Amino acid sequence: MKETEDEGGIRINRYLAMCGIASRRAADKLVADGRVTVNGKIADEPGLRILPFKDEVIVDGRKFVVPEAKKVYILLNKPRNVITTSHDEKDRETILDLVSVEERVYPVGRLDRKTTGVILLTNDGILAHRLMHPSSNVKKEYVAELDKRFPQGLLSQLVGGMKLKDTGEKVSPCQAKLLDDGMRIWISIHEGKNHQVRRMLETLGFDVTKLERVAYAGLKAGDLRRGAWRHLSKNEVRELYRL
Repeated sequence: MKETEDEGGIRINRYLAMCGIASRRAADKLVADGRVTVNGKIADEPGLRILPFKDEVIVDGRKFVVPEAKKVYILLNKPRNVITTSHDEKDRETILDLVSVEERVYPVGRLDRKTTGVILLTNDGILAHRLMHPSSNVKKEYVAELDKRFPQGLLSQLVGGMKLKDTGEKVSPCQAKLLDDGMRIWISIHEGKNHQVRRMLETLGFDVTKLERVAYAGLKAGDLRRGAWRHLSKNEVRELYRL
């Protein structure tokens, strides 16, 4: 609901409509009649854009502020081939196409197009920033299916920290264990480098055929099918803030 300064703000007719003053068409009339001031000046341009919570908007002598959207916290089980952005220039399906809430929410971090699993969406910018900041050390758990068996003896190289083959970038130590017959591996990291799990395994000579994020900050998909979502409980939100 709230638009940021980086996006150029909100057109004044939309802002007035969001404040509950009038419809957009009626708001245009208020502007045309000179009944609206912005930061002390008459707003006589219908295309004028407003920065919520920064610009002062007055109509007929009364100040109006758009109501701040209620905080929303969503856990989504992302399907394969869905894009983790709020908009895609190629018009591909995004995770926002899968949720239906009135509030404008954003993904916390990203999963690449081929990766499935747990991702959070929220309009709580403070919490999102905290979770994504490197100092938070939020755990991200993945299960990767490999093109060949991963030998037990190679596990120490994976968990001990390594330099990625493609860039020479150093990654921190992680946790990992082999599943089934070694064709699958569970990995827990606290960094968020681009395609990190895939690149770590490729450095050791393995191609990832499937990758699922099974947990983020302790939250798991549980009974959520692919493409389904749910609201977080108050206790879950409190625990995220504690992290």
